[in-house]
Amino acid sequence: MGALSAKVVALVCRGSEEDRAIAVALAEAGADLALGTVSVAQVEEFSTASIANEVWAIGREQFNSVLDASDPAAAAAFAAEVCDRLGRCDAVVIAPGPAPRIQVDELSRDEWDSIVAGGLTAPLVAAIAFSQVIERGGGGAIAVVIDGAPHGDVAGAMMAEGLRAMAANMGIAWGGRKLRAIVLSRDGAAEHVVSALG
Repeated sequence: MGALSAKVVALVCRGSEEDRAIAVALAEAGADLALGTVSVAQVEEFSTASIANEVWAIGREQFNSVLDASDPAAAAAFAAEVCDRLGRCDAVVIAPGPAPRIQVDELSRDEWDSIVAGGLTAPLVAAIAFSQVIERGGGGAIAVVIDGAPHGDVAGAMMAEGLRAMAANMGIAWGGRKLRAIVLSRDGAAEHVVSALG
């Protein structure tokens, strides 16, 4: 029996190799897994479907859903689908991925809007949607995976700080409701996610 045996975890991500490692660690620890995309990008759809197949090969229940996690209706529908298909949801891991590395004087408004939608809005909207289903199930965890930003990367640095502040405020606001807010660094997230959610 694994540390997360009989648990259901949702992973909202872009389908990177780091996301694959997180999903495999969760599945090997015994969790059933629902994978959802941060956006509706075709690369995310194929990547998360591939990860779902790997979870299936480990022998865990799983499914993949393509959604724009920054859309409140889509995030709420995905959270409800997790409960409908897998019976419950004990935790959500939100891994928006790194912001594109763009120097501050080269950052256009459209690029900034896209970074904010995928890197800050989607994690917040997904956290709110899943907080409701996790709380109804008796409590659990909301984990946010934060990427480090190289020196001089203003968009990445702002996103990382925004995610840290968001998680801290979720912990304060939701602490009395049996909801734990956890921050995981992208470096080592796969190694630490099981113990953080267990």
